[in-house]
Amino acid sequence: MDSNLKRWLPVGGVFLGYVLFSSGVLLYWYHPVYLTQWQEGEVWTYRDLFAPFEYRVFKGAQEGSTWDSLGPSLTLIFERDTSVKQRVVQRLNEVSPRFSPSLRSEVTRLLRYAYRFGYVDVPIAGKQGQAILREGPYKEEVLPLEALVDNQRLERWITEIVSEDRQDSVRWVVQAFLQPDCRYDPNAVHELLQAAAKQASPYSTTVHKGELIVRRGQLISPEVAQKLRSLSLAYGSLHPLNSRLLSFLGLVGLVGLLTFIALQYLYVAKRFQPEEVRPVLLLLSVFLVTIVGASLFLYITQRWTETTQYPLYHLFPVALAPIMVAIFFDDRVGFISAITLGAQVSLVMEEPVEFFFVHGLSSMLVVFRLRVLQRRSHFLYALGTLALGYWVTFLGYHLFRTGSFETIPWAGLPLLLVNGLLCLMGYPLVYVLERLFRMSSDVTFLELLDLRHPLLRQLAEKAPGTYQHSLAVAELAEVAAQKIGAHSLKARVMGLFHDIGKLENPSFFIENISIISQGGISNPHYYLSPRESAALIRRHVEYGVELAKKYNLPTEVVAGIQTHHGTTWIQYFWERQKREAPQEASLFEDEFRYPGPLPATKEEAILMLADSLEASTRALPDPTPEKLRAHVRRLIQQRIAEGQLDRAPLTFDQVRQLEEVFYENLLNQRHTRIPYPEPALFQKNV
Repeated sequence: MDSNLKRWLPVGGVFLGYVLFSSGVLLYWYHPVYLTQWQEGEVWTYRDLFAPFEYRVFKGAQEGSTWDSLGPSLTLIFERDTSVKQRVVQRLNEVSPRFSPSLRSEVTRLLRYAYRFGYVDVPIAGKQGQAILREGPYKEEVLPLEALVDNQRLERWITEIVSEDRQDSVRWVVQAFLQPDCRYDPNAVHELLQAAAKQASPYSTTVHKGELIVRRGQLISPEVAQKLRSLSLAYGSLHPLNSRLLSFLGLVGLVGLLTFIALQYLYVAKRFQPEEVRPVLLLLSVFLVTIVGASLFLYITQRWTETTQYPLYHLFPVALAPIMVAIFFDDRVGFISAITLGAQVSLVMEEPVEFFFVHGLSSMLVVFRLRVLQRRSHFLYALGTLALGYWVTFLGYHLFRTGSFETIPWAGLPLLLVNGLLCLMGYPLVYVLERLFRMSSDVTFLELLDLRHPLLRQLAEKAPGTYQHSLAVAELAEVAAQKIGAHSLKARVMGLFHDIGKLENPSFFIENISIISQGGISNPHYYLSPRESAALIRRHVEYGVELAKKYNLPTEVVAGIQTHHGTTWIQYFWERQKREAPQEASLFEDEFRYPGPLPATKEEAILMLADSLEASTRALPDPTPEKLRAHVRRLIQQRIAEGQLDRAPLTFDQVRQLEEVFYENLLNQRHTRIPYPEPALFQKNV
């Protein structure tokens, strides 16, 4: 396997896992919960539902199969039993001798009328069409419905034909003896309707986009239920597995592209290397927690707040994620995160366009307020900006959509204010994320500015010259970082701790030798060979890394300690080696170079230049402005020529700006003073 590909495997695995899992969560919530969690006959407890797109309503599975649902024009199927008429006639013959001749005549006419074509057991008055009368499996007769007789037609016949004084007697005969000889067969009718439905349209009507389907509090009637079922089908929740799979693949593409944009920018901004998984893991973990949290929050607000009209989805603090990203990386990465994450979370919200405008744009705004986080008040100012951004985008969006103040959902404004307050959770969350991912934020760097830190106190006591040098380097690095838009807080902290390795042997470094020698101790390097001296000097980088890890200093500070000399020469002792043993110099060349690596960030490059310039300008005799400017330019060009800044993301313009800012600050530190007169001379002149 290609070595470059192997370097990217860990990051690729984290990326793929995030895309698949988050796509699964979004797919589950993309189909709205209110399309499946309801019952026909219950009250609709969700918000007013309007058709999100045009769709057709399917006919019900049993539509047209019940007697009441049959239309006025249709074909009915009956089973005829000829033995019924015979039994009725036989029973009447047994009792008819007791009837009067006139009643016997009326009953005979009644039988002839009722059983001429068929006496049915269902009401057919008002219905038109035809009837199919079946006798057994082979005999079938088709008649118009008007030819058949039901109870209503019998009653009308009695009223119109029978004399009034005999009507009650005839009704008694009907109730006591007559039975229908044609019985309705619903199963046969249902089969007939299904066969016809196969040749007809399966849809009953069309619902247009924006059309009201059901209001909150409305009873879910069969008609509304069928519209909801058809909408659910249109969303694809009841489609076959291959359709859901295609939806999942589509989401994987969307989420993958958005996430790749964020990671690509993170890489271009030099915030991680292929071998470093922790920055990617932190970023994608924040993304994933936000997506899952938004989905669960939407579920809870839909299930537990059935009577409220408030847009509760505005309570979810999506901006918290870009805020965390900006604190751990920088405002530009936070800006990209606000766009990409806002687009992903919007997929599960009830009003995705509104949600992205309100929360996405406001998140973009707040991350730039976190460019420098050196006081707790900066965090509060940023949240104030967030709340203001919420209100402006919320009102602007609704005014644009409706053109009226009356239609604005004013209840959303206090909810957005609460959202801003919820983002205060970000401050304690910083500590949790730092411990989980072993990464440092601006809050940690603020704490490390305290000069009472154990390492800095040791440096002040054991190596006072190094301590003063570190303070000066920190000041130079901070000003330079501010000038070119680098992380000034991080640069200052790196400057404070870059030389802590000199605590192991402080007396072997020039800034401390002059102080210690005043107590009678001479330069200890006089008693060592050049190789031994170079080893002691090199050792301060290695020991500094050991101390930094022991005291849990941030990885950025550790990197600053490792790179602040790059792979430069330990020049003084290298020249001495060439003078004392020129024939052996080439054999031990590596021993007179620092181990590196080269600076890979702007802050590391600034630290290297600030350290070299602060130390070297102290040795300048008579540091006039001209000499100082020439020295600054020469040293920076020398570092560039040596390739020490090859990995640092500095532009030519930024190098020019660094040269200028270093010159100005060193000039202020190294300016010559007017000589003070001797005390006796001063008194004489007075």
